[in-house]
Amino acid sequence: MTSKSLYKWGFVGLIPNFGLISGAILIVQGFIRKDRKMKIIGFAGILVTPLFWYFYLTSDFHKGHLIQFTNYRLNEVVKDLEFYKSKNDQYPDSLAQLKPQNKFFIDQEFFSDEFDFKKVKPARFYYKKERNNYILKSFGPDLILNTKDDIYPELKK
Repeated sequence: MTSKSLYKWGFVGLIPNFGLISGAILIVQGFIRKDRKMKIIGFAGILVTPLFWYFYLTSDFHKGHLIQFTNYRLNEVVKDLEFYKSKNDQYPDSLAQLKPQNKFFIDQEFFSDEFDFKKVKPARFYYKKERNNYILKSFGPDLILNTKDDIYPELKK
């Protein structure tokens, strides 16, 4: 393969994730051919992927989708809670008690501190049983309880 045709792989480097592969190919070929320009293009192709994902994961667009998914998941938990109550005449003491009735039950937050590796751990929805009712909510994007970004299930009538 000629050097000119290898440079075309640089365009693939502009596509997130594929850039890792094309960048690696260009870097290896750059060392084999002693071509500094090819190594730089390969490195740039590799750099596109983490930059893309960083900006995507910190965007309002991504945050909006996480809020929608969280709301959907909270509504599914409400269904599980009501089903549990219909069978047991009371709400469960914890969300963990819902797992035996629904093997696909998930009570984890979508939000996380993905860029603060010291804090990364799965967060669970906040649930508190009261006499004949309960409180259920998500910690929201900031992962701090009782702030304005907490997410509650939608009440459908």
